[in-house]
Amino acid sequence: CQRALRARCCLAQATGKMAVDDLMLTPAERAAAEAAAKGAGASAAGGSSSDELEAFLAAPEVSLDAENEGQQIVVLGAGLVGSLAAVVLARKGFKVHIFERYSDIRSIPSLGKSINLSVTSRGLRAIRWLGGGIYEEILEKLATPVKGRLIHMPNGDVRFQRYGKDDTECNNSVSRFELNKFLIELAHKSGATFHFNHLLSETSNFVSGGAMGSTLHFTKSNPDGAGEGERFRLKLDCPVVACDGAGSRARYALRRQGLTTFTEELISRGYKEVLFPNPGDNDFGAKASEGSEGCDGRYGLHIWPRGDHMLMALSNKDGSFTGTIFVDQKGAEESFEAFTDTEEGRRKCTDFCEKYYAEAIPLVGGLESMVKQITTNPSGLLGTVRTSKWAVQANVVLIGDACHAMVPFFGQGCNCGFEDTLWLSKLLEKYCCENGVVVPDRCTAENFARVFAELEQERRPNAEAICDMALENFIEMRDKTGDVRFQALKKIENKLENAFPNLIRSRYAMVCYGGEGNVSYSNAKHLGLIQDEILQSLCSKFQTEAELAEAAEKVDLNEAKKLLEEKLLPEQQRLGIDLSTVKH
Repeated sequence: CQRALRARCCLAQATGKMAVDDLMLTPAERAAAEAAAKGAGASAAGGSSSDELEAFLAAPEVSLDAENEGQQIVVLGAGLVGSLAAVVLARKGFKVHIFERYSDIRSIPSLGKSINLSVTSRGLRAIRWLGGGIYEEILEKLATPVKGRLIHMPNGDVRFQRYGKDDTECNNSVSRFELNKFLIELAHKSGATFHFNHLLSETSNFVSGGAMGSTLHFTKSNPDGAGEGERFRLKLDCPVVACDGAGSRARYALRRQGLTTFTEELISRGYKEVLFPNPGDNDFGAKASEGSEGCDGRYGLHIWPRGDHMLMALSNKDGSFTGTIFVDQKGAEESFEAFTDTEEGRRKCTDFCEKYYAEAIPLVGGLESMVKQITTNPSGLLGTVRTSKWAVQANVVLIGDACHAMVPFFGQGCNCGFEDTLWLSKLLEKYCCENGVVVPDRCTAENFARVFAELEQERRPNAEAICDMALENFIEMRDKTGDVRFQALKKIENKLENAFPNLIRSRYAMVCYGGEGNVSYSNAKHLGLIQDEILQSLCSKFQTEAELAEAAEKVDLNEAKKLLEEKLLPEQQRLGIDLSTVKH
């Protein structure tokens, strides 16, 4: 298994910045990789890229079934975005082939390292678009509503910070693993053909077919991981939609051919899963008090902000909680490097937990349980991928984490990828379909090139914006959520949202519940800067902790309205913003 894991990291080390291939290892991919053991990665990693190219050039060349040629399309990656893209394409009548480097996760249990997804209405619009009760089924079977943040202060107090303006606006906590399985099954039922255990090589040629066509180099491994795998070249004359994650081999292949450039930036913190058992009657939520709302612990994102590190937890359908602890990867004392499964490492971890997370210890099942999970569970990397060019004519387009991986602190990685698929669907409808059904005669290289170019033009500025905001939100969650002035600002913001819903929505609401009415990520980021200036001005009149506690009740609404109309409204009008579309 270690040989396979090392092999999967070798290509990512080309930039010298981070082992981005490990960054993309979701629980589903992790589970499949562990099950495959000696599978795909090991057979493709040995030797130089020139040696690998020679090996593929000597391998047999095959083609897809030529039947309904104009309707074929290839999807790379069966993660969340790839599976949803396959559903969207198959339901339009495309003959979809989806290639995934790992085994079918539907028969493999989830293993360790995960962050529960926060799925919001922005991302779920792509699911709604499918119709057929799929949206309702996901919410009923997989999702738990999350109304806001539950901030666990060092003194034991728990404070509630609402996400939306009221209970009608919430996020949804969903198991990434279970949602991925659901979407794979849905794609299968929709007619997509899956090819599991197919590792794409960065020696693949995405312009071998001219304006539309490519030659993909795959190593097919056995499901049990036995043997070195079988190399072959897949000759295509149809488009490719690459959704193969943060360690995208398609992205590396495009860079190798001089067709794109990208950056990969890793933050110093890593993460580990910490499971909380069902707490029974103790929901460890926030109690209502004078000037503060209460919230049942099952319906909040729990955060223990502790400056350089933090613990988070989201509830599951069975009443348990999936926790995630974010700590420095490296360091002699308070880091994952120090918290080894040794006597010294366990002692350091014990001291750390007792010092910073004493309140959380009984919720995790006791000190022994907490220390064992932190010292033995696998750690994950967190980073940002930015890609200069997503589309190459009608040959290929990158979407999802393959071109814009982000840190998870705004809960928008999945949502942004899902929104990519929605735009892909809309543009295919515009150029290649009629009444929701593919028209083969319209599936020309020229039309596919238009789809891919317009998708990149629309989505890339917005992906850049949410990548920036996700990094900013890390600082907010880690450092600011426990600050009394920040808490006062959030309460004032919520009061203004309810008093003047046509003038202001929080940046958080625009990011999570926007998407329509030109409330894009980019516009939300821009308007958020103006709104912050207004809120800071209104809050500046309150200085002491006692004054800040009453700030929301005493803020001057007339002054607030004047500032909103003078500073914010003109920008909203210039951008064509319709705040009425910001809703759950």
